[in-house]
Amino acid sequence: MSIPLTADFREVLEDSATRALIATVDEQGVPHVEEKRTVHLDAEGQIVVAEEGEYSRTNLNLVRSLWFNRKAVLHLLGAKRRFEVVLQPYKVHISGPVFESYYRKALEKPQSKGLSGVWILRPEAVTEETSEVRANRENEGRLPLIHLDRIAKKDDGQKA
Repeated sequence: MSIPLTADFREVLEDSATRALIATVDEQGVPHVEEKRTVHLDAEGQIVVAEEGEYSRTNLNLVRSLWFNRKAVLHLLGAKRRFEVVLQPYKVHISGPVFESYYRKALEKPQSKGLSGVWILRPEAVTEETSEVRANRENEGRLPLIHLDRIAKKDDGQKA
């Protein structure tokens, strides 16, 4: 079951300047990260990734994740905000109307290699990874720490 995605997340995902990286693991558990330009949300709030290469490492790893109930991770690098999404591969369309609509869009692009499948990935957890948000989350409930080198310098950069 997918979790609902916030408007902030949707805004970052739909921004053309956002970079999307998907991380998968192979049969030995070795991670593989690849940038994807074809990531968006469908009407049910699931992540959709159009995959070009039939034998790409990402496609092979997603197939393995689907069979063996493994996860994938999507990392969105927006201009001002970043999100990490834990994904459960749900299904892949390799024919039919969903595949055909994405295939036609892929063929419209110059130097397109076609399309091997359209992955539907269900988001299970979303965390904001923007530096300030992440630092606040990681330090919540902890004693504040200051490194000695910061104490030893004044605000103007001179030694104390």
